[in-house]
Formats: sequence, structure tokens, C-alpha cells
Amino acid sequence: MSKITVDNLSTPAAAATETLLKTVAPDGYLNLPVDPARVAEMLGIQPQKLMLDPDVDGLLVKDKAGEPFKAVSDVYASPQRQRFTTAHEIGHWVHKYQATPDDAVLGRVESRDDTSSKGIDPEEIWANRFAAALLMPAAIVRRHWGEGRTRDELAEMFGVSRRSMDVRIATLGLQ
Repeated sequence: MSKITVDNLSTPAAAATETLLKTVAPDGYLNLPVDPARVAEMLGIQPQKLMLDPDVDGLLVKDKAGEPFKAVSDVYASPQRQRFTTAHEIGHWVHKYQATPDDAVLGRVESRDDTSSKGIDPEEIWANRFAAALLMPAAIVRRHWGEGRTRDELAEMFGVSRRSMDVRIATLGLQ
């Protein structure tokens, strides 16, 4: 199988849409909730769950030549948090690292921690927006919101936390 590349990096949402179309929705049909581990695997990224320091939610690691990047989430985080973290690390890979040669060794290149959640680092903002668009595509959220689904129903449907869904609804101007 040839390596999948994401070409449209104009916005995180555009990159997330292209990522979905090139991985889990090649026919334009998307099953919910999106499986970020499957997306990672299809991009050649190895998803992992490991025990991490309490102040670290996730990591993007390329520590051996000839081996794939690893998108690491905290094994003790909630399933929703693990999913968002994996999607966030995919966002970093798409935005900055997808052209990295297979024989490169970069070590720990990105980590999702308290700083990334504060919304001040442009790369972290990009990866967070990518993750939100990957897991909660705008058109699908808008459609279900317009049908009268509650925030809790949407969070369950998309496999995200209520907080993530609240932020997505606000970002899309739906409240």
C-alpha cells in the first residue's frame, strides 16, 4: 500500500476532511464515532496507550529508524480523552511530520500537556482544531444539532466528552 499524504493544510478542518476521505471514508460515508486509532494506522502511525506522567496526555514519537511514528495516549485517561489525544497527535503528524523519511530518528517530537490545553501555542491550537474536526466533522454536527439532538446525545454519538462537544458547538456558532 502506498503512503497516504494529506495535501490540503490550508486549515485544520480542511486537513481533517481530507484525512477522513483518504482513510476511513473513501466513499464519502463516515461511520460514527470516528476511530482515530484506525485513522492513525491507515496513515502509518502506530497508536499506543502507555502510562504517562500525570501532566502529559499524549506524545508523538519517532524513536527508531525504519519504524513508524507512535501516537501515544495515557492508558489511564478516559476513552474519550484517549481518542481526542490520538486525533491531536495525528494532527501534529499531518501538519509537520508526514514528509519525514522512514530512516529518521526524531525522538519525542510533540507532547500534549497542560500548555497545549491553554490555547496559546499556534501548533497546539492547530492540532486541537484538527482533532475536533476529525472526530466531530462540522457538517455532521450541524445536521444532528439541527435535528434537535442534545449535547449529551451528540457527545455519545461522536465518542467525545461533553466538554469537547460543548466547545465544538460553540466553535461552530450553534449555541
